[in-house]
Amino acid sequence: MRHLMVAFLVLALADPAGAGASDPSAALGIDALPGGLGKGLLGKSLTLLLVLAGAYLLWKLAGTALEGALKRLEGQGRRHGRLKTLIPMLRMLVGIVLVAMAALIVLSELGVNIAPLLAGAGMVGLAFGLGAQKLVQDLIGSVSMLLEDTLAVGDTVRIGEHTGVIEKMTLMDIQLRDQAGYLHVIPFSKIDAFVNMTVDYAYAVFEVGVSYRADVDQVMAALVELGAGLAEDEQFGQLIQEPLEMMGVDKFTDSAVVIKSRLKTEPGKQWVVMREFNRRMKMRFDELGIEIPFPQMTVWMGGK
Repeated sequence: MRHLMVAFLVLALADPAGAGASDPSAALGIDALPGGLGKGLLGKSLTLLLVLAGAYLLWKLAGTALEGALKRLEGQGRRHGRLKTLIPMLRMLVGIVLVAMAALIVLSELGVNIAPLLAGAGMVGLAFGLGAQKLVQDLIGSVSMLLEDTLAVGDTVRIGEHTGVIEKMTLMDIQLRDQAGYLHVIPFSKIDAFVNMTVDYAYAVFEVGVSYRADVDQVMAALVELGAGLAEDEQFGQLIQEPLEMMGVDKFTDSAVVIKSRLKTEPGKQWVVMREFNRRMKMRFDELGIEIPFPQMTVWMGGK
C-alpha cells in the first residue's frame, strides 16, 4: 500500500515533457478528458489511496502500541496477563472499525448514497441481536469478565467439571488446557460460576493423617520445622509469602488423627510447594518414626 501510494504521487507530480507543468492531471495527460472528468478521476483516486493508506497506517500503529504496552508490562504478573487477554480482542475490534469506516468513505467517494446503507446496517444489527441472543450473551459475558478482571490468560480455573489453565479467550468462549493436554472450549453463556485458583495469592493446604499412637505435639512441631526450612530454601522460599500456619488437630477418622496446616504462596505455585513439602514430610516422618497409617479394619469374632 505504501509503495503504491508513493508511485502514484511520483507519477502525478512528474513532468514527462520537461515543461514544468504544475497541474498533476496535465502531467499525466488526463486533463484532456471531457467535462473535467480527468481531474475528478485523479482527485477521487488520490482520496481513495489516502483513505486506504490511512486505515492501514492506523492498523499498524494500533498493533505497535498494543505490543509495546505488552512488553512494558512483562513480568508484572496479572496486569501482563490481562493485557495479553485483551490484545486479540482489541485487534479484532480495531480492524472491524477501520474496515467499516474505510468502506463507507470509499463508497461515498464513488457516489454511493451511504444513508440507506447505515439504516440497513442498523436493521440488520437489530435482527442479528434478536436472532442470536446466545452470541450476544457470550459477548456481554466476555466483556464484563474482562472489565472486572476476574479472568485472564494464564489463570488456573475450575468451571463446572472442567479444570485447567486459560490458554485463550475470545469474545465468545474460553479455552482451557488441562493437565492431560486436552483443550476444553467453554462458551461464556454456559458459565454460571467459576473458581479462579491464581488470583493475588494461594494456599498450599496440608491435611496430615498420623497414627493415634503418635504424639500430636511432636507432629505439629515437625510440620512447623519443615515449613520454616522450605521458606528458607533458595528455590522454594521465593514462592512462599508467609510462614506456615498451624491450625492444629482438625478431625478424627477411622484410622488417623488429621492435623491441618497451610502455607501462603504465590498464585499458581501452591501445587509446587505442596509436592516438595510432602516429599520432605515423608522423609522427616521416617526419621522420627511417625506413622502415616493406611485404612485398617479390626474384625471381632463373637464368641460365647
